[in-house]
Amino acid sequence: MTDRRDAETEWAYSYSGYERLGGEPRYLEAVVDVARDEYRRTGRVPQWCGVDLLRGWAFLLHRAGRFSSADVYGPEWDAVLQAVREHPAARPGDAPPERLPDIATLSLPTLFSVHPKMHGDDAFRDAKRARWFEPHVAPVNRLVDRIRTERGTDQVPYADPDSGGIAARVLLVMESPGRKALESEMLSADNDDETAKNLWTTLSAVGLARTSVLPWNVVPWYVGTPMKNASVVTAQAVEGQPYLLRLLNLLPELRVVVAIGKWAQLGVALAAQSLRDRGLTVIEAPHPSPVPARTSQGESLRQFALKLTEARDIIADGVAPTTGQET
Repeated sequence: MTDRRDAETEWAYSYSGYERLGGEPRYLEAVVDVARDEYRRTGRVPQWCGVDLLRGWAFLLHRAGRFSSADVYGPEWDAVLQAVREHPAARPGDAPPERLPDIATLSLPTLFSVHPKMHGDDAFRDAKRARWFEPHVAPVNRLVDRIRTERGTDQVPYADPDSGGIAARVLLVMESPGRKALESEMLSADNDDETAKNLWTTLSAVGLARTSVLPWNVVPWYVGTPMKNASVVTAQAVEGQPYLLRLLNLLPELRVVVAIGKWAQLGVALAAQSLRDRGLTVIEAPHPSPVPARTSQGESLRQFALKLTEARDIIADGVAPTTGQET
């Protein structure tokens, strides 16, 4: 059985259909069979199915696979899991594991911006928007769509298709989206603001490839007003943590998490156990905002460059990941 199937069956078994829908197999089958009969007639999962019914259906299929020689992990299984993924009432814990493409088969981008702030060019920015669901970045941006639905807001920027997406080996975790990220609708070093410019310049200076990294925010949604961004508060960092954990499940090549700024460092610290379990190296870095750069006479940007250089060296030299290392 593949790792993907193992993860899916573990997910199916985490929901007790007997406790939630029917006290024993015959009762559970009676509940689920109405939907299964329609599926057999039409080849489609009925739209009227609720999340509990779908999860009970997956549980029943998994149980059948365990106690018989039948292969139950075919089109019906795939259709039920996809129906859960797409169900508008599905909560974060309801979704089955994302099916990731084979990293080795992905075609990553090879042409990038030639100078900072290129999202100020409408044609350049719009061409990127058309690529939001390229295979290497689609799983991340489907997660963004789920966050938008769950939070009831469209102010959650997408991942930049010029990033590494699910092939990223370095996750750059900042605090929350700025207004320029809302304008471009992307988390990107190409955004038309000074912080993005400093990130662009530093990535270029230290030789950390754009396709090696993925930008993210510990609070994925905008926390400010239409006129002004606002600082993250502790409660928001706590709210954002489950989304960081869900993102980690989409990044099989990840080696390093760079926590940028104090609020990102708090959010990453909340996920410390999960990061340790994954054997990831954590690096704490100052924020590349122009404000601390100005007050420190450029020292914060020099330290930021040193931290990204450290991340670059870890992924370039094949250094074994350390357990939750903080620097």
